[in-house]
Amino acid sequence: MTPWSVDVGPLTKCKMFEQHVCAYLCTFLHVIEMESENYEIRVLLRFFWKKGAKAAAAAREICQVEGPGTVSTRAAQKWFKRFKEGRTSLEDDARSGRPQEVDSEALREAVEANPGASTRRLSNDLGVSQPSVVAHLHRIGKVHKSCRVVPHELSEAQAQRRVEVCNQLLANPNDERFLKRIVTCDEKWVYYRNPDMRKQWLDPGQPANPVVKQKSFERKVMLCVWWNFEGVIHFELVPEGLAINAELYSQQLERMYVALGERCPALVNRKRVLLQQDNARPHTAHLTQEKIAELEGIELLPHPAYSPDLAPSDYHLFRSMAHFLRGRRFENDAQVEEACREYFASKEPAWYHRGIEQLSERWRRTIDHNGLYWED
Repeated sequence: MTPWSVDVGPLTKCKMFEQHVCAYLCTFLHVIEMESENYEIRVLLRFFWKKGAKAAAAAREICQVEGPGTVSTRAAQKWFKRFKEGRTSLEDDARSGRPQEVDSEALREAVEANPGASTRRLSNDLGVSQPSVVAHLHRIGKVHKSCRVVPHELSEAQAQRRVEVCNQLLANPNDERFLKRIVTCDEKWVYYRNPDMRKQWLDPGQPANPVVKQKSFERKVMLCVWWNFEGVIHFELVPEGLAINAELYSQQLERMYVALGERCPALVNRKRVLLQQDNARPHTAHLTQEKIAELEGIELLPHPAYSPDLAPSDYHLFRSMAHFLRGRRFENDAQVEEACREYFASKEPAWYHRGIEQLSERWRRTIDHNGLYWED
C-alpha cells in the first residue's frame, strides 16, 4: 500500500510530506554534525600522536579545551594504536554489522507498545543496528522525553475514590466565601544543608564545581505549618527526638486554633473553619478526630489517599520553599525557624490566595483524568 492510498485532501498530503522531509533533514543534519565533530577530534588525536604524546595525556588536554567528555582515554588509545600500525585514515572502518533497513511500522508498533524501551532493546528485538533505530525513531516523528515521577501507582479503586472525593468537594459552592474558610496544613523536612543543584556560571572549558548530593539521613528538622488564603496562621518545628503522633498533633491543633482565633476571629466565631489535611496516620487517628470535634467550628474536608497534587502545601507552598532554601546552610533550629519566618513573610496575601484558589481547578482536572495523576 502506498503512503497516499488513503483518500486524503491535497493539503493534508502536503503537510504529511513536509513533516517527513523535516524529520529526515533533522536526522541527516544531526548525523553530519556528529561526523564532523568526530573528524575534528581525530585530527587532534593524530596531531598529539605525531608529537609523541601519550594517549591519556592527549585525551585529558582535549577535554580541558573542548569540555569534559569530549573524548575518552580508551578512544584515544584506540586511535593511537591505529596510527602506530600505519593506518592514518580518520574514517571509521567498514563493517558488516547488522542490517540498516528498518521496518518503520514494526518499529512504531514496538515503541508504542512499550514507550520506555531502550534503543538497544529495540535494536535486538528488530534485528537492526542501534543507530538505525535512533534515526528511524526521529524519522517517524518520535521524541525522547523524560518521565514524570508520580507519588504512587494508583489502583483502579484509588483512582475512582479520587474522582468521588473531588465530585463531593465540587458539590460545594466553590466561590470566594467557600475558599476563604479553608485552613490547610502539612509537614516538611527542612535540612540544615541545602545544596544548590542548578547550573553554574563558568568560563568556557572550566569544569563545574562538584556538588555533594543531599542524603536523607543528614541533619534535619520537621516543619509543621497551617495556612489559609491570607498567609501562615501558625508553624512550629518539632523538637529533635520527638515523632509526630496523634498526641503531639492534637496539641499542635490546639495551638493552631488559638492562633487562628487571634488572626481570623470572625471565621472562628462563626464556626465556619474547613480543615484540609492529608491522610497521614497522626491526622486520621481516633484521638485526632476527637480533638477536631472538640474544637468548636472546625469541619474536616475529605481528602483522597495518595493525593499530594490536591494538597496546597505540596503543590504550592513547599515547592516554592524548596527554591528559597536552595544553597542555604543552618547551624541550629533557631536559624531554620528564622529562615521559615523570612520565607513566609516574603509572600504577599495574593500569593497564598492563589494557592488555595487552585484547589477547584485541580479537583476538576482530576475528574477529567478519571482520577489519575495529570501533568502539572
